[in-house]
Amino acid sequence: MSQIICKIVETEAERRAHFAIRQAVFVEEQGMFSGSDVDEHDPHAVHIIALNQTTGQVVGAVRVYEAEPGVWYGGRMAVLQEYRRHLPPIGPLLDRLAERTVSERGCRRFLAYIQMQNVRFFERLGWSKIGEPALHCGQPHQLMEANLAAQLWREVKLETHLESVRKPGRGSRLPSTAGGPGLGARSAGARLGS
Repeated sequence: MSQIICKIVETEAERRAHFAIRQAVFVEEQGMFSGSDVDEHDPHAVHIIALNQTTGQVVGAVRVYEAEPGVWYGGRMAVLQEYRRHLPPIGPLLDRLAERTVSERGCRRFLAYIQMQNVRFFERLGWSKIGEPALHCGQPHQLMEANLAAQLWREVKLETHLESVRKPGRGSRLPSTAGGPGLGARSAGARLGS
């Protein structure tokens, strides 16, 4: 059983692992970039990782950055090939923490350029297309926007559920580290096991 948590990068080792995931996926596997995918947004981006707690291996990554006041972009979401069929799926966990992170920082619009083969995945997460596909990083991408109101609704619904199973005298059915909204983005954010 491997337990995956998603968290904001805090250490230099986590930062190196974040960039290593992106290198493996975007440079080596997909060939989207030559040499490195690091760009001008990385120095001020918030970097997020998915960590296999059983092995200590970083298995996924995403970054978010503010482009202008209240407008944030997500990007470079990557999951190692051998973890792409992991249950629960790691991509939605990364997305959930990315959405929570930007919301907590005053985001009004959360956008991302999505590779065409991943558009359906993001639509299932509540993202909507904006306009027509366009070239981004030399490849066709679809500009999409997250529904941050839906993210807030999911958080409130989860907190309500957690409170209902923790009624006095019944004890807690779920561990206190379940990743509810009260934990903040620096905490587990999204924590599930398989």
